Amino acid sequence: MAAPRSLRPFLAPAKRIKITSPTSSAQTFLRCKSDRADRENRSKPDEKDDGRDIYAEIERGDMSLNERLEHMGINPAQYQTLKNSERKADKKFQKWMPKTKEEAQRKWQQMANTPDNTTLLEMFKKEGLDVLKEGKDRGLKLPTDKDPLDPKTQAALDALRTPVNVQAVHLRPLRRTPEHGVPVCDLQLRTYSIRNLLLFADFAVRAAYYMGLCARGPIPLPRITERWTVPRSNFIFKKSQENFERITMRRLIQIQDGHPDVVKAWLAFLQKHQYHGVGMKANIWEYESLEAATRAGYDIEEGDYSRRREGPMLEKVNEILQSKQYKEGMKDFKAPADTELRM
Repeated sequence: MAAPRSLRPFLAPAKRIKITSPTSSAQTFLRCKSDRADRENRSKPDEKDDGRDIYAEIERGDMSLNERLEHMGINPAQYQTLKNSERKADKKFQKWMPKTKEEAQRKWQQMANTPDNTTLLEMFKKEGLDVLKEGKDRGLKLPTDKDPLDPKTQAALDALRTPVNVQAVHLRPLRRTPEHGVPVCDLQLRTYSIRNLLLFADFAVRAAYYMGLCARGPIPLPRITERWTVPRSNFIFKKSQENFERITMRRLIQIQDGHPDVVKAWLAFLQKHQYHGVGMKANIWEYESLEAATRAGYDIEEGDYSRRREGPMLEKVNEILQSKQYKEGMKDFKAPADTELRM
């Protein structure tokens, strides 16, 4: 026999399906005890209920909420507390729920990066429970807690004070305020590693402060980017090329109102303690008085130190050497044969 071409035999059971409207959960909950014994008791009034048909009153809606709870064996006060807690939790959840896609992504990233124990502590904090305080009240100790020290030892440790220079290491470098703001030196630091550059720049600024110099910076300068393209092979493989890139990072430190000798000593100190991978380039400006410029072209006689920077000091030395007391003191002094003594 051939198979039927119509779908009517397959759809025939659908005619016997009875579709009813959905009922509320309250009605289902109230009728959960509607077994055979309860049906018999509905028609017969109970002596304890004073002839009241409780199930009929519930179905009609005449029974209050407290009476229903008492009939079910639930304390109304506890039920109200639980209901209020549920409402508060629902409000917190609605407030916490993200409103936009960006906010949802941010919350998800924050939860993914937070450890489970921290999340659990946050949950306790939201509910108003301080876990650490509760543990201290009960005398509990964490594995990382150390035993308390002796009172005398603890008092001695508290009396100790960290030196000021050690405290300054953990703070920003100290600086001096320039009086005139005249630049005397520009120090440029170059490197390929930013960590070495930041460390040595901080060291240079601190050294300038302790040597009495007014330093500005470190000022970031534009990076120098260099690129090269090199063929990997020749002949027919010339199109196979490789690219190389080198980025040079720079910082500028400017010294203002500094004495040239102190600036040179500062640069020598930095060169002595130079950090690996950091190069230095310095531009120094020296200023002279207007008298030195007007005396240009004059003949300099022997023993004339007036035009030199250290002239006053040399004149004082010459005065000491020509003094009577110095000559009397050096009368009995016999210099070696290869030493020339000038008076």
